[in-house]
Amino acid sequence: MKKVILITIVMISFFTFTGCKKEEIFINTDDITTNTILIKRDGSIYATIVEDFDKSYYNLTELNEFVAEEVNAYNQKIGSTEVTIEELELKNSKAILLLKYSKMAHYSAFNDVPAAYYSASTENVALELPNQYVNAKRDTVVDKSTAMKNGKNKVLVLYEPYEIIVEGDIKFYSSNATLLENNIVKSNSDNMTVVIYRP
Repeated sequence: MKKVILITIVMISFFTFTGCKKEEIFINTDDITTNTILIKRDGSIYATIVEDFDKSYYNLTELNEFVAEEVNAYNQKIGSTEVTIEELELKNSKAILLLKYSKMAHYSAFNDVPAAYYSASTENVALELPNQYVNAKRDTVVDKSTAMKNGKNKVLVLYEPYEIIVEGDIKFYSSNATLLENNIVKSNSDNMTVVIYRP
């Protein structure tokens, strides 16, 4: 009888543990049809670029060599491996390149674009953020102080038209984006896009 009770307790503990586990998301070139960026819970980033590759003189091997040279040069410059090529595929006359970055600072530096990723509780952020945000749950507009109120949330700032995927739940986003799912928004321009979410 004690053995049955012990097994039951172990089973309940197992289901409780697995039930609380947060979903981990992966992307690969098979899933991608548009420029996409995935922000992982650990702050690492997977960014996929999709470009037309339909000219007879285009060469995928040469493209791979070029990207590899750029990645190697960057890693050598900073003295550690912070950017890696995950995949490069040719599909439907489009080249699909997936790169991994250890954190946002390396994504920004490697691509020479402004970007930021930080906790909502961070003070003195050197960015002029929008004053209004869309509440993802209620589809209503709130002010910046309301959107930033929960310090446990993360703030993502990008300036490129991406499909943005986060490991977590989107709480608020800037008005120039479109909510596709509870963890995906589509940024619609090169202007600042802000996503506030709970990992």
